[in-house]
Amino acid sequence: MPSYLTRKTKSGTIVDVRFRILGEDGKEINKRLCGFPNKRAAQQGYLDFMKSYTPPVIEPSANQDSSFDHLFNLYKKKCSVELAPSSQYDLNWIFERFIIPHFSGKDLSMLKKADYAAWQAELWSSINPKTGTLYTQKYLTKIRSQLSTFLSWCEELYDIPNLMKTVRKPRKKESKREMQIWELGEFLQFQESIDDVFWKTFFMTLFYSGCRVGEVLALSDYDLRLIDKNYTLTINKGVSRKTNGAKEKFLVAAPKTETSNRSVILPDLMTEQLNDYLHFKHENKISPTFLFGGDKPIPQRTYQRHFEEYSRIAGVKKIRIHDLRHSHASLLIHLNVPITVISKRLGHSSVKMTLEKYAHCYSEGDNLAINAISQAVTDINCGTNHGTNL
Repeated sequence: MPSYLTRKTKSGTIVDVRFRILGEDGKEINKRLCGFPNKRAAQQGYLDFMKSYTPPVIEPSANQDSSFDHLFNLYKKKCSVELAPSSQYDLNWIFERFIIPHFSGKDLSMLKKADYAAWQAELWSSINPKTGTLYTQKYLTKIRSQLSTFLSWCEELYDIPNLMKTVRKPRKKESKREMQIWELGEFLQFQESIDDVFWKTFFMTLFYSGCRVGEVLALSDYDLRLIDKNYTLTINKGVSRKTNGAKEKFLVAAPKTETSNRSVILPDLMTEQLNDYLHFKHENKISPTFLFGGDKPIPQRTYQRHFEEYSRIAGVKKIRIHDLRHSHASLLIHLNVPITVISKRLGHSSVKMTLEKYAHCYSEGDNLAINAISQAVTDINCGTNHGTNL
């Protein structure tokens, strides 16, 4: 994890960033980037460096230790400089919880297909302690993929066959969970229940932008621009709580995909709301570092608690705060906004992803298609139309 050092020079205060990378011999070394005007610039400098940094390939030695523990330590070092912090956090959590307890102390070169099949069978029958139910197929597949990716790395560098590829993945039939959303009327009811300019602006920004919670939490005052009468949000980072036990309880990091970098225009009704909020910040001398939070982003439990409380006061159905993003997308779909526009606004990597996620919102699509074709045929037969623009 990077650390930031503020120091004074003759020309003023500057910030350095220090972190560790892999040297040519595969061992971690210290790296330092110096002379940034502020911490925000230093954070961006670190992100830019990591985007362009290519770690060295670690060559195996003649008598390479093929134990799981040894190879996983090497793999973890490689991942520490390649993965985004949140992805690195997920990898560590999955291995510590589901994989290390089973494979620690074992020699991977000696394992058979049956050993991996036994691990998979145990995993698919394990109970989630939080819910008291079996883990979802999606989550189990994610765990399996993490192990298989590690084994493929072992196969590529150390010629240890990835036998996980030969083990058939179980199929578990699950009832699809219905996406929970608020319709516009429900959100307006929720909005009216809030009498605090800070929380009203925060939740309105989430709903009317469709941005991820982490993206809104990472915004600074400088990411908000008034163009004509509409405010535009510059989305190019996100707040993550997955910090691998670091001293800081949050991390501002670049998004996982390039398409997440975007500008999001807010509707007219947000102009007065944001002007009132910025005036409130100015009067109370609140730091511009974070648009919502001042010097630090809002703690997760704090905004969740307020969201639940205002939902209760408004008398609307219970949804997750992330469902405000789904509600925004659903609203745009029902307003007949083109799917390409919606996909770009949400920062999805492809239109296909948007369609798959919100296919249920197009439940009347078949009827619309049939009606359109029938009408076109009727127009042709009546001589009122001589073709279509399909």
